[in-house]
Amino acid sequence: MPQTEYAIQLEHVTKTFGPVIANHDVTMNIRRGEILSLLGENGSGKTTLMNMIAGIYYPDGGQIIVNGQPVDIRSPRDALALGIGMIHQHFKLVDVFTAVENIALSMDKGEKFDLRRVRDKARAICEKYQFALDLDQKVYEMSVSQKQTLEIVKVLFRGADILILDEPTAVLTPQETEKLFAVMRNMKADGKAVVIITHKLHEVLSVSDRVAILRKGEYVGTVETATATESSLTEMMVGQKVELNINRTTPQDPTRRLAISHLSVRSPEGTNVLDDVSFDVYGGEILGIAGISGNGQKELLEAIAGLQHTESGSDVKFFAPGEEADGAAGQESQGHPRCRCAPELCAGGPPGHGPGWHHGHDGQHDAEKLWRRPLPAGGPPCPA
Repeated sequence: MPQTEYAIQLEHVTKTFGPVIANHDVTMNIRRGEILSLLGENGSGKTTLMNMIAGIYYPDGGQIIVNGQPVDIRSPRDALALGIGMIHQHFKLVDVFTAVENIALSMDKGEKFDLRRVRDKARAICEKYQFALDLDQKVYEMSVSQKQTLEIVKVLFRGADILILDEPTAVLTPQETEKLFAVMRNMKADGKAVVIITHKLHEVLSVSDRVAILRKGEYVGTVETATATESSLTEMMVGQKVELNINRTTPQDPTRRLAISHLSVRSPEGTNVLDDVSFDVYGGEILGIAGISGNGQKELLEAIAGLQHTESGSDVKFFAPGEEADGAAGQESQGHPRCRCAPELCAGGPPGHGPGWHHGHDGQHDAEKLWRRPLPAGGPPCPA
């Protein structure tokens, strides 16, 4: 198929899910040798639109044109045959296989299985685009960044020259993000079309050549990145001017409600997920917990709610309103491995026990002098 200026053209593409319109009458193009950012708020239809190009969804209306030719993409196999590969947020890898074995799984059914040939071709791809990837490393031993690299190598191995990356930096550190951007620039220099789905404005301005904006499933327009600003892109995303500078007020009379001391959690495999974490939470404030996905945020919240086994020495105390001011010691976790539920986090206990009960160290429910407040319906049950 001869190459044209546009790798992909979308004409009046529409996709609905029942009464929900995910994309409506979208007309846009993707050029060869460029990095295009597809920008929009959560739920604006970015991933759905790219999933139609990648063969995961089939459009209800409109036309997809690849290399100047109208095409009918009904599966990811069809998309790969047209040189289109998509790297999803959730990786599709076999954990117990090595990198090269996962790459081999992407071979066409009719191809002869030759692991040495696969290794040689994969190594050449890594050298060409400067991927740092150990082809003999097991997937379960890899970092998130390495797994993402492996997914990119897989689609390049299949001959993709149009790559779509769905929120690729959501799970990366800033250093890993810069490495990914360097690889994307190498692929662009090789003439490939690269689409990055994102809603992070600073990354859009850093890496892309053009920016296409979706809003509520509809195409708003495409602008040259060199002429764009965060303010102009935000206005296109939401449809009105947005003040990016937030005026944060100082919390008034904050009172300590939660005290975390030396909280440690080990994974079932024996690795430290949380290591000696200590902090306080105050009423009247919003506390943000920052970190790349998979760095213990989930385990931290579950440990506070009593849903994670914690190590000896871990301590969680809850304070009722006014309790600390009165000099009370608070409700103290004594390291029970199954539950240290705050009364406000539990919908109830075993039969006959209502809100305001908790597990003591011996695992029995003890009555304490706890505050009584209505609990949100559907809160997590207190483990028996």
